[in-house]
Amino acid sequence: MAWLAVTVIVGTMLRPQTAGIAEIVGFLSGGIAWNVLAGAVLLAIATRAFGWRDLGFRAPRSGPVLRLAWFPVLTLLPFYAIAFAVGLPPAQAVLFLAVNTALVALSEEWMFRGVLFAAFRGRMALWAAIALTSVLFGAVHVLNAFALGDIRLAAAQAVAAMMTGTLLVALMLRTGSIWTAVAYHLLWNFGILLVAYETAKYPLPDGPMPPATYLMPMLVVLPNFLYGLILLRRLPDAARSGQTGAD
Repeated sequence: MAWLAVTVIVGTMLRPQTAGIAEIVGFLSGGIAWNVLAGAVLLAIATRAFGWRDLGFRAPRSGPVLRLAWFPVLTLLPFYAIAFAVGLPPAQAVLFLAVNTALVALSEEWMFRGVLFAAFRGRMALWAAIALTSVLFGAVHVLNAFALGDIRLAAAQAVAAMMTGTLLVALMLRTGSIWTAVAYHLLWNFGILLVAYETAKYPLPDGPMPPATYLMPMLVVLPNFLYGLILLRRLPDAARSGQTGAD
């Protein structure tokens, strides 16, 4: 709850009151997201204080990374292709977007694939821990309704985040390291924000958006979700028993 309060409530206070997509992108490209940094610092303090040593902060094995990450990397290419096609932001904006997406990826993976997943895994079956962690990861994104002003769009993003969370935990388990999930989370968000920097400048049409708008976030992440399920079905015995460093 403390992490959620710091990252979400403080973040709401720092952003403009009428924050839409363009304002959020402007906030992330105009300076450090101090609320996200504070959330990461809070997790570091808690990890040190409580002696959490099973959160996956170890170097990934290069073999599994190269063998398993090819498909998720392919799904990133359209974002970066579009970003180059529409034009990249100024260098300073790119720098702040990179720093802030790195902070978001680290903080959220530390919280969900690290702290929460480790806690759930010690108390329930592996698939239950995976499902609950992914659902909670998606549920937090419903809070985007306060920024977007559209509960339906926020709900669609929440479902998409839950689906993405399945891939992220699969990558962590198969490579034995949370850093794999952090890296992919960073690259995914960074690609989206590079595109949004230019496209968010165009106002949305008045009135209700077509249903396809709400389906789009889920359709975009569907291939990664299915791939994550495939990876989870083929978990080695060592990963199932909690030794995530094996493959």
